[in-house]
Amino acid sequence: MLCKICGKRRAKRYCPAVSGDICPICCGTEREVTLFCPLECEYLREGHRREKPLEVLDKDLAYPEIQITEEFLVANDELMLFTIYSLVQGALRTAGAVDFDVMAALEATIQTRRTLDSGLAYETRAENTIAASVQRLLGASLDDYSREMEENEPLSPLRNSDVQKILVLLLRMGQRNRSERPRSRLFIDLLRQMTPDTAPVQQNSPLIIE
Repeated sequence: MLCKICGKRRAKRYCPAVSGDICPICCGTEREVTLFCPLECEYLREGHRREKPLEVLDKDLAYPEIQITEEFLVANDELMLFTIYSLVQGALRTAGAVDFDVMAALEATIQTRRTLDSGLAYETRAENTIAASVQRLLGASLDDYSREMEENEPLSPLRNSDVQKILVLLLRMGQRNRSERPRSRLFIDLLRQMTPDTAPVQQNSPLIIE
């Protein structure tokens, strides 16, 4: 049987992206380039494990003026896990979402949150519709979390500055875990592995750092 993509080489593995068998060469060269690969694909997962992310210097990380300490992460591990879960769900529920869209959604959400510090309620929206969808789902989830915190712990409401730090940390993680492939979901796959399958929050969850 010939490869369903090139039609020249012998097909040796099943590709869910084309619903057919393809050759290893096409799998390696077209994966997340012309193909939108399901995260469940064993060859995609193996590719993600082997792929070397783009190098980013510390000085080039987003919002260098925002300091995030290990003590902060320990104190806000539940918020961290919930935000990761919400971001992953927003990406998975948005058809066609890739790492680029997730990064754009994070950037727009951070800008919106920073505007609140100035006393203005202005929403910065991601430019493309896919990223805007991820942003909307993430924002709605964080708003629900904030309301729940106010109801259950009125003396300790969720602080906007804390949310900003978590979002910035995730944006930096995305910078350090991205690929040149245009349809890459390396970052999304990484975040998905950090979250539980059934619940957005787990007590005594392990610390997650970039």
